[in-house]
Amino acid sequence: MTSNMSSLQSFFLLAPEILLVTAALITFLGGAFTGLRSGWFVALVGIVAAMLVAGGQPADGAWIESGGIRIDAFSTYIRWTVLGLGAILALVQAGDLFRSAVTRGNSFGGGFHTGGTCEEAGTFLILLAGLSLTAVANDLVLLFIGLELVSIPTYILLALKRTDAHGQEASLKYFFLSLVASALFLYAAVCLYGIGGSTSLAIIGARLRSAGEPMPGMATVLLPVAIGMAMAGAAFRLAAVPMQFYAPDVYEGTSPSNAALLSTLPKVAGIVVLVRVLALAIMPTDAGDDAVGGAAMAHLSLFWPLAATLAAVTMTVGNVMALLQRNLRRLLACSSIAHAGYLLVGIATAAAAASARAGNGPAGADTSWTLGLGGLSATLFYLATYALATAGIFAAITYLGHRWPEWTAGSGPRPPREEIATVDDLDGLSSTNPVAAFAITLFLLSLAGIPPLPGFWGKLSLATSALEVDWNAAITLGSRRAWFVSLAVILVLNAAIAAAYYLRIIAAMYFRSNRRGVQADGGLTAGIAMLLCTALVLMVTVQPRGLFVSSSRAGNVIEKSRP
Repeated sequence: MTSNMSSLQSFFLLAPEILLVTAALITFLGGAFTGLRSGWFVALVGIVAAMLVAGGQPADGAWIESGGIRIDAFSTYIRWTVLGLGAILALVQAGDLFRSAVTRGNSFGGGFHTGGTCEEAGTFLILLAGLSLTAVANDLVLLFIGLELVSIPTYILLALKRTDAHGQEASLKYFFLSLVASALFLYAAVCLYGIGGSTSLAIIGARLRSAGEPMPGMATVLLPVAIGMAMAGAAFRLAAVPMQFYAPDVYEGTSPSNAALLSTLPKVAGIVVLVRVLALAIMPTDAGDDAVGGAAMAHLSLFWPLAATLAAVTMTVGNVMALLQRNLRRLLACSSIAHAGYLLVGIATAAAAASARAGNGPAGADTSWTLGLGGLSATLFYLATYALATAGIFAAITYLGHRWPEWTAGSGPRPPREEIATVDDLDGLSSTNPVAAFAITLFLLSLAGIPPLPGFWGKLSLATSALEVDWNAAITLGSRRAWFVSLAVILVLNAAIAAAYYLRIIAAMYFRSNRRGVQADGGLTAGIAMLLCTALVLMVTVQPRGLFVSSSRAGNVIEKSRP
C-alpha cells in the first residue's frame, strides 16, 4: 500500500522526530536563558511524547510512502527500539555521577561531574532524532543526514561527559574514526547514485532488479565498491571487524553511561544501513516469474559471502579478545564486538536466501522444526534482546558507582573515590547488593544465550535461519549450504566461548569474598533503569511471542516486499 501525500501530511509522518528535536531545543534554550537544570527530565518527557505519536506497527505488507520517507513495519520497529532504548539510556545518563577529573578532597561531593546538564540532554535527544530518521529514510540524502545526526552528537557527548585525559582521548578517537566511517558511506552513496541515477532507494532498487535493463560497465565497477564501502561504514557503527579496534579504548576512557550508549544505539544505525543496502536487490515474493536483473544477482552474490565472512571473523575476534580482559568496560567492549558478529549472521542469511530465490536455487527449507524467522527477523529480534541486556548491565555499573577506598581515620587525607573498573571490583557483590548482583547475572546469562532467557531465543533463531539456507541441497565444499552450516557451527562455538568470561563475572559476585564493597552512589535513576531492564528481560523470558511477532513482521516487509 502506497500513498501520495501532501507536503503537510508528509510533515506529520516525522512527528516523533520533530517532537524530539523540539524537546532538544527547549532543553538547550532553557539551560541557556532560564537556568533550567532538569534537562534529563525534559528529555524523558520528549521521548514519551514521541512514543505517543509514533503509532503502532502496520500490518504485513502495508506501508505509507511520501518523498524520501517510508513508514512500514520495519521502520516502526526500529523507531520503537530507538525510543525505548532512549528512555532507558536517558535514565542511565541522568544518574551518572562520575567525576570529570581525578581530584582529591575530603568531601565526597566535591570534584564530581553531575550528568544532568541541559547540553548533554539536548544533544542526546538530537542523537535519538537522527537515529529514528535513519529508520524512515527511503532516500540516500536523508539516510546520510540521519547517520550524521547520530555520529556528531555521539562524540559531543563523549567530550561533555568526561573532561579528564582518558575521556578526551576516547572522544578524539571516536571523532576521527567516525569521520572515516562517514566518508566511506558517503562514497558508497555516490556510487549507488551513479548506478541508479537517483538518490531514491526505491528507484535505485528498481533499476538493479530490472531484467530488461542490462547492467552497464560503469555499474559493474561501481557495485562492488558501493557494497564494500557501505559495509565498512556500517562495520564502524557495529564495532565489527575490521573497524572494531577503537571499541575497548573508547569504552574504557568514557563513562559507563556513554559506554551504554555506544554499545547499543550506533549498532541500530549499522543494522539499518545494511538492511537498506541489502533490500535494494531483494526481489519481492509477489513478483511472480519475473526475471531478476544481472545487477541484483551480482549485488547479492557479493553481499552474502562478505557478510558471512565478517560475521564469523567478528564474533571470533571479539570473544577471544574478551577472554583476555580484566577491565570490566574493556571486556564488555569486546563482548559488543562479538555480538556484532552474531547480528551479521542474520544479515548474511537474508542475503543468501534472497540470492537462492533470485537464482532459482534449491527448494526452501522445511521450517516446521524452527522458530520460523527469516534472517532479518532473527537479527531484529536479537538486536532488541542484546540492547536490552547490555543497557541493563551498564545501568547497573552506573548505579553501583564507586568502590569504597582503602582508608582508615587518622592515616591521612581521605583518598579519592575510584570507579568500579575491573571484574575484581565486583567481588562479593551478592552479599552487599543482592538486587544489583541478580540483575547483572540475569543480563549476563541472557547475553551468553542460557535458556530460557531472551538471548537464547535470539541465538537459536540466528542459528536455525542459517541452517535453513539451501536446506535441500547437498553439502559440498564451497557450496552456499556448506558456508551457512559452518557459520551456524561457528556461532554455537563462540556462544560457548563467551559463556566463559560471562561466568567469570558471575563467579566474582557470588563465590568470592567481599574485600571493599561498592558505594551504590551512581544515582537513583540509574537504579530505576537497571530494574526496568530486569523487568523487561523477565517479561520477554516468560512471553517472547510478542517480540517474535513484531520482529518477524518487520523482517518480512524487507524480505518479501519492495523497498
